[in-house]
Amino acid sequence: MAEDSLITLKDITRTYYGAGEPVCALRSVSLSIKSGEMLAIMGPSGSGKSTLMNVLGCLDKPDAGNYIFAGQDVMALNKEQLARFRNLVVGFVFQNFNLIGRATALDNVCLPMIYAGVYSGRERQKRGMKMLELVGLKGREHHFPRQLSGGQQQRVAIARALVNRPGMLLADEPTGALDTRTTEEIMQLLQYLHREQGMSLVIVTHEADIGLHCERIVRLKDGEIVNDEMVAKPFQAEVQAGR
Repeated sequence: MAEDSLITLKDITRTYYGAGEPVCALRSVSLSIKSGEMLAIMGPSGSGKSTLMNVLGCLDKPDAGNYIFAGQDVMALNKEQLARFRNLVVGFVFQNFNLIGRATALDNVCLPMIYAGVYSGRERQKRGMKMLELVGLKGREHHFPRQLSGGQQQRVAIARALVNRPGMLLADEPTGALDTRTTEEIMQLLQYLHREQGMSLVIVTHEADIGLHCERIVRLKDGEIVNDEMVAKPFQAEVQAGR
């Protein structure tokens, strides 16, 4: 593994078995991701991009292959260790935000720390407030999701993903439920986290414009990587993110 590689996947295979014919979602996929890289995974429906993200986030276990994260053999982790890996090492951002409606923005952000059993109650509140300020939501900490716009809800979700200081942020169609202006705001925020905070970002998207905000695009088709290229000049989101 190269010294600056955060992730190395080698010959990852994942097949799903149901009532019909087996479906091979990933076919001997090998991929290296550098620390601090902003990468897009793209491909048509059924290409395997969501399965690849689930493998990276340890939401799904491959049938074969090797997965090394920061020098650690992820495939050798037991069930409890994998749960801790998901909670502390990976931050997840989803298309539909997945916020708890009866909890305030601050309470939503603090949940991963409670699940992980880290920090005292006062420290959790302090860290949660810091993350909300980072994503431009200072003063909104006591608002419930229903009182926030879609873009603000996604900012809460990003703050929640960051609160345990993960080594990698995985975003699955993070702008899929947002309008054009709000999409630009969220992409500006993600680019800020990448450039200024050194965050490693993997974004799964079917939108070409979103992919071009990243440094690198990996394209999948029928469970295989068919193209892996650097973006010569990534788009810079122009709308002010409100920080």
